[in-house]
Amino acid sequence: MKRIWEYISVRAEKALSIKQVMSFAMAMLGFFHLCLTVFFSIFGIFPMAAMDFCSVVLYVFCFVQIQRDKSLLYLFNLSYLQIVLHSVIAALLLGTESGFSLYMIAALPIGYYAAYNFNMRKQVINPMCYVVIAGAAFCFLRVASSYMGPFYTYGNKALVSAVYMVNYFVAVIIIVSFISTLLNQIRILENLRSLQNKQLEKLSKTDALTGLANRRSIEERYTQTEALREGYSLVIGDIDDFKAVNDTYGHNVGDAVLKAVAEVFKGTVRSEDIVCRWGGEEFLIFLPKCTGGDAANIAQRILESVRVTDMMTSEKEVFHITMTLGVSTARLGMEFTEVIKEADDNLYYGKHHGKNQVV
Repeated sequence: MKRIWEYISVRAEKALSIKQVMSFAMAMLGFFHLCLTVFFSIFGIFPMAAMDFCSVVLYVFCFVQIQRDKSLLYLFNLSYLQIVLHSVIAALLLGTESGFSLYMIAALPIGYYAAYNFNMRKQVINPMCYVVIAGAAFCFLRVASSYMGPFYTYGNKALVSAVYMVNYFVAVIIIVSFISTLLNQIRILENLRSLQNKQLEKLSKTDALTGLANRRSIEERYTQTEALREGYSLVIGDIDDFKAVNDTYGHNVGDAVLKAVAEVFKGTVRSEDIVCRWGGEEFLIFLPKCTGGDAANIAQRILESVRVTDMMTSEKEVFHITMTLGVSTARLGMEFTEVIKEADDNLYYGKHHGKNQVV
């Protein structure tokens, strides 16, 4: 009951597929018409009993065809026309007081449900086709009933009211079922698209190989820092002789080296820092509210951790790498590009004066 309540309250974790909905609908409608067959047989209304028996056969046929993955649209239209036709004939033979005309109203949301689901399957459907059919049948019934009364009766007024209430509740169940299914589908699809958008947003800010941030993330964080007038430092690190690693051991090993170095960076920085793959074998750390001395200490820890990290070739041969890192701290009036250039100049100096150091 809890799951049913969540479903009709449009809070379900997943919506039923159109195949599941149609299978369930065919089973329930077949059972309902079987009950009507018995009911009308008891009261001697044999034309309706015969029609409801044929309806049972139709819904059994549709149910079997759905399980065989036959054309869902064809089966849907067949059952839709049966609902409308049965409503008109039942209302003409038994009178509008029987409540069978309510199914033409219940048929309206079914058309929109079909249009949404079949259009998703690349089968273009205009929901107004179903609205026009149900509307035309309803108008015909109203005009016809004004010129003729019911052909059959099946008991006293209490029983007539009871039949009306049964039809009313069945019609309400049909409306609620199809509308809640449609809304659940839309809500779940919106949640999925929202999740996909978040994933795309994350991917747009992430380096695919290392999982680190990319330049866009650094630029956004810098903009926030500048707006708050906070100080910051930068560390730019470059793997020494990385081209030789690729040439000697292959690009797969080179990628493994980049991933390993990225893990060292991530394991060394503070939670508020951003580690970015700046390009190629270059890494950049954006350190908000960090002095030059603290930034140099972080760079030194990275340097030492990289030195002792074991790298392995495809032949299980172990080798080691080193890095050179340049550090700079933003001073009053400095632009972000100037801080980067200063860190890059320090890195360049270290590269040309022995490598494997922090400058």
